[in-house]
Amino acid sequence: MGQYDRALKEMAAARPAGDTVAGRENQRGFALLMSGKVRESVEAFERALELESRFSAASFNRGVALLKLGENKRAAEQFAAVAADESSSYRAAAAYHRAMALDRLGLLAESEQWLDRALGFDVKYDAATLYKGLLRERRGDSQGAGRAYLDYIKAHPDSTIAHLRFGITAMRAGRPEVARKYLERVTALTPASAEAAEARQFLIMWE
Repeated sequence: MGQYDRALKEMAAARPAGDTVAGRENQRGFALLMSGKVRESVEAFERALELESRFSAASFNRGVALLKLGENKRAAEQFAAVAADESSSYRAAAAYHRAMALDRLGLLAESEQWLDRALGFDVKYDAATLYKGLLRERRGDSQGAGRAYLDYIKAHPDSTIAHLRFGITAMRAGRPEVARKYLERVTALTPASAEAAEARQFLIMWE
């Protein structure tokens, strides 16, 4: 509901059955993170990890907070540790976020490798497929990007961003009719969106 200060007060007072101090610190850190108090959230996650060193949720959340702070190298290391924990349910998400951190560090090839790992942990982690398309597009690999976007569209047929990016890569690959089809799909799906506005710009260029 966005009532973060209230949530913090209630967490401080609440002692639900089966709760732990580490669990409360993780919850507190998450509320701080969501309210924009990112450095304070890192401290809460670290307190949780001091109490339970293999607390996967707190470890993952700490990585997210570090990523928000722009501490990409530390974030990448944190996500690698979560991804290496075979008991963790956060392995795919951690691999995906490590890819994001590596991308920000300029390590595009390593970033794509970690997106493959994310999909290895969870074949349905479709965000990794879309991200692969974006990385390939930035490398100038229009064909590879197009394959990734099409794979994503198969799973999410109403994705405006995937249709937009596929249309643009098709245009760059010299396939204007294919590009037009996908860009027009964007304008039909969400006519008032930023993606539709960008699609119309490309369509106007061909008129």
